[in-house]
Amino acid sequence: MPSHPDAMLTQFREMSLFASLPPTILQQLAERCLVRWYQPGQVVFQKNDPGASMYIIISGTVLIHDGEFEVVSLRESDYFGELSLLDEGLRSLSATCTQPAELAIISKSLFFEVLGPYPDVFQKIVGSLTERLRIQTENMINQLRNREKELTQLVEERTVELHLQIEQAEREKREAEYQRQRAEQSERLEQQFLANMSHEIRTPMNAVLGMTNLLMRKKPREDQTDYLMSIQKASESLLVILNDILDISKIQAGRLDLETVDFSLEESVQHICRTLDFIAHSKGLNLSADIGSELPPVVKGDPLRLQQILMNLVGNGIKFTEKGSVQIGVKPIKDEGDTVLVRFDVTDTGIGMSENALQFVFDKFRQASSETSRKFGGTGLGLSIARQLVELFGGSLEVTSIPDQGSNFFFTVPFLKSSRQTTDKKTEDPSDALQHLKGLRILLAEDNEYNRIVAEETLGYLLPDAQISTAENGRKALELLEKQIFDVVLMDVSMPELDGLEATRMLRSLNSPNRNVPVIAFTAYAAAREQKQCLDAGMNCCITKPFRETDLAAGLLKVLRPHDKITEPSEPEAQLHASPFPFIHQLSRGDVEKIKKYLGLYLESAEKTQHAINVSTELNDIRRAVHAIKPQFKMIDMPELANLASDIENTILDNADTDALPDLLLSLNQHIQSTMDKVKNYLSHI
Repeated sequence: MPSHPDAMLTQFREMSLFASLPPTILQQLAERCLVRWYQPGQVVFQKNDPGASMYIIISGTVLIHDGEFEVVSLRESDYFGELSLLDEGLRSLSATCTQPAELAIISKSLFFEVLGPYPDVFQKIVGSLTERLRIQTENMINQLRNREKELTQLVEERTVELHLQIEQAEREKREAEYQRQRAEQSERLEQQFLANMSHEIRTPMNAVLGMTNLLMRKKPREDQTDYLMSIQKASESLLVILNDILDISKIQAGRLDLETVDFSLEESVQHICRTLDFIAHSKGLNLSADIGSELPPVVKGDPLRLQQILMNLVGNGIKFTEKGSVQIGVKPIKDEGDTVLVRFDVTDTGIGMSENALQFVFDKFRQASSETSRKFGGTGLGLSIARQLVELFGGSLEVTSIPDQGSNFFFTVPFLKSSRQTTDKKTEDPSDALQHLKGLRILLAEDNEYNRIVAEETLGYLLPDAQISTAENGRKALELLEKQIFDVVLMDVSMPELDGLEATRMLRSLNSPNRNVPVIAFTAYAAAREQKQCLDAGMNCCITKPFRETDLAAGLLKVLRPHDKITEPSEPEAQLHASPFPFIHQLSRGDVEKIKKYLGLYLESAEKTQHAINVSTELNDIRRAVHAIKPQFKMIDMPELANLASDIENTILDNADTDALPDLLLSLNQHIQSTMDKVKNYLSHI
């Protein structure tokens, strides 16, 4: 309840502000003022509110503040808001009750009405209010100064703390960058090792395949034909494995996808036995397969990847077994309607492994011991690749082993059942199948002169009566497509002015007979992501540069005769005579003039790239030059330079680690010069 006027009158008399007021005036103020109760946290008035009243605290407490900044806390008999009695304007501070409070409110109109007849008294009140305001202002200024000192000190402390945090963050960033570079360097060294190893093994394997193919053409005896076919199949399987070794980083990064085709588990296992039987027989070992009769005749999956797993496991079993046998076991262990869970076992009677060796048997580049490595050789990659491939199949590769008694590697894989009962093996070689294509009108869009000449001559060999038109970029290709009719377009993906992807998109939107012409992409990228980009742009299939005759033939047949059953392109035949540039020799079929021509074009392209690296100030110019020469590095059998060029290209595209770019360009420049010297020396001797 509000206070009684008599009680308020008593409180007013005790206030220094009203000490000089006559009792009658005090009586009027006490009787006519407004009394109001406020709850804790309730706002009396806000900053910037218009002021027209003075407040007297009868009981409770009120905080005068500016936002979170506290100016003063007032109690009983204190008053505030008095400035509004002198000048009605916006309030400069806020007032909020911190406890239940009873306030007497004297409005400006009441104040003037009661004190107006007493000018002397009014003047004294105004003087008191003015003096109080001066004192409050000085106190506020002092508080603000103290607050400023506190804030300044706090800012200085926070600044020092922030500097320390920044220094710590910089140290951590430098350490993280160092560790990242070490990891990338380690990965590059690993990939370089894999590339070099694959390249060194691929060259003699190409020779084995080439000589085998030559012998097959000389009408060998029936028994010799069986041997040659075994050599051929073994070589092809080994080349598949070599290709997969290079894909180990893709497996780890999750970028390698399994195929799903119909195949026979029994035929795949028997193929492994036929391939490795000669090696096992030469060591006096018995290689056999126990294939469960309950297996479905045909399943859906990836036969090449499965054969790679088994090739690794069986090959290891033969390698580490001196006497006895190696056996492959295949049996269904669970039938789930549309799928069947199949268990594979590869058991040998070899040297076995200790419990300690089993802990890292699947690690890359690791073997049971240094003695094992010296005696049996190998890279230590086979089991690591096999395990990762099994995991891609959805299984887990495990092993049990006893020293001097043998080992058993086993895994289970789920396969979808196929509705087919047999697999159709009747296929046709792509080069032979091209004989069905006569008088083709082909448009070749390729900006690189070297690649354009190679493609033209390869097409001329495969299709002697073909009509071949060329374009140096996507824009010129579109101009020709608007004027002439073509049966197929070979389109490079990366070209100046208008690249192959955009040119294909525009082609598909043209109102012309060529709108739906098949487009084959030429790309230096083999990754699935880039190939998907080509297909999304409207292209029909992709050929990776550098291509082989069989690659090009298979691509043409895929888009022009899609219903033909064509064998997968095999590796190119190697030359009978050693050459530092086997791919060039294979491509030119040993024609010396063509070899000189191709290598001469490489020298021209290399000089242009060196000029761009040494002179160009625009990173995009350098990137285009590096991209243009990248396929030619593969042509001269320098895949490691192609990888280095890809690193530079990706660094520029991603704006990543530009500090390392000068070193990468310097390394590429030096390698280009080395290859140019090698090419010039070779040309001087042929």
